[in-house]
Amino acid sequence: MPERARYATAHWICFGEVTTPEQVSLSGRPEGAASWKIGPSGPVGPDGYRMPSNIWCAVGLFRELGEAKAAMENRHHFMPFLHDAVESWHQLLLPVRHHGECNHLDRECPDEMFEVSSADPGGPVLVITSAGFVRGPELKVERLIDFRRNVDRVDEWLRQAEGYIASRPFTPHTVGDDGLTLSVWRDDAAMLNASYRAGVHRTHVDRHKSEKVFDRSSFTRCRILDACGQWEGRDPMAWA
Repeated sequence: MPERARYATAHWICFGEVTTPEQVSLSGRPEGAASWKIGPSGPVGPDGYRMPSNIWCAVGLFRELGEAKAAMENRHHFMPFLHDAVESWHQLLLPVRHHGECNHLDRECPDEMFEVSSADPGGPVLVITSAGFVRGPELKVERLIDFRRNVDRVDEWLRQAEGYIASRPFTPHTVGDDGLTLSVWRDDAAMLNASYRAGVHRTHVDRHKSEKVFDRSSFTRCRILDACGQWEGRDPMAWA
C-alpha cells in the first residue's frame, strides 16, 4: 500500500465552451504527486460517467508540503490548457480529518488516502468526498446513474445553505477511479449544519444506510493553506 498523502491541491477550471478530453492535454502530472485525478463536471451520461463540460476539476495528493506548493506554483506546466480557460481557482490543502476508503492511491486495494495533521489552523474548510463501486458483471449502470444524479440534486440543494462558498462534483476521466465532490464552506459549523440538518443531503445519507447506494466512500476535511485565481467572477475566499 502506498504511503498516505499529507497534503493535497484542488483545481477548478472553467472553459468558454464544453471541452472534451481530446481537446485538452491530460498527460501532464505534478512532480511528486502520489495521485493526480482530473475530469469533467458535466451531467451524468448513459454509462454513469460524467459527460464533457465547460467545467473541469482536479485533485492532487502529495506526501510533502514542498511538492504540493510546487504543484500550485507550476500548475501551467502540467495543465497547459489553463491558458485557454476563462477562469480557474486553485487551493493548497491540509487534511485535518479523514475516514473511509478510496481507490486513488491503489486501484486494487482501496483504503484511506490521508495521514491527517494533528495541528488544525482553523478557518474556511474544503471538503473532499468520494464514492466508489465494485467493478464487475454484477454492477448495474442504473445504480451508477441513480447515485450520481442524486449527487447533483444534493449539490444544487447545498448551494442555498448558509456559509456555502462553492461546490462541484466530478468524475476522473480515467475509467474506474472513484468520483469526487469538492465543496467549500465558510467554517466547520456551516458545513456541518448543511450536511446533517433535515433536507435533501440528509435524506440521501439515510437512504444509503438502508439501501447501500455505493460500495465505498471517503470524507476529508481540509484547511485551505493558500489559494489563487477566481471562480464565478470573484475571489471566493473574500466571502469566507
